[in-house]
Amino acid sequence: MKYLMDTCALFALADGSLSKRAAHAVESSPDVFVSLASLWEVAIKHATGKLSISHKPLAWYERLVLRHELIELPMTRQNTVQAVALPPIHKDPFDRLIIATAMIHKLTIVTCDEKIIQYPKIKTLW
Repeated sequence: MKYLMDTCALFALADGSLSKRAAHAVESSPDVFVSLASLWEVAIKHATGKLSISHKPLAWYERLVLRHELIELPMTRQNTVQAVALPPIHKDPFDRLIIATAMIHKLTIVTCDEKIIQYPKIKTLW
């Protein structure tokens, strides 16, 4: 199975607090993706003082991607437009981009976000 980490799952991956089920899936799959939307979210929250991390956002992100061999997915015109067209269950633009990306690439989202889980046709894991 192929997985897409949402931003909260990235933090859980970084600090070792993923659920056992999610940790096993991530460790055993060769196809674990991360969206650039997560880096954007981390950078904005860090810049506004809403997030404290051990390194500057880019260094934190790059270390996590390298350490866990995550595959980076870009933000594209297609996932941007699809994110806008989603039902208004989730208002967070970063999560909407992650949902759209998962839909386009047929990925299961690793997340503990209750709002993401509510989207029809989205597979999630926690």
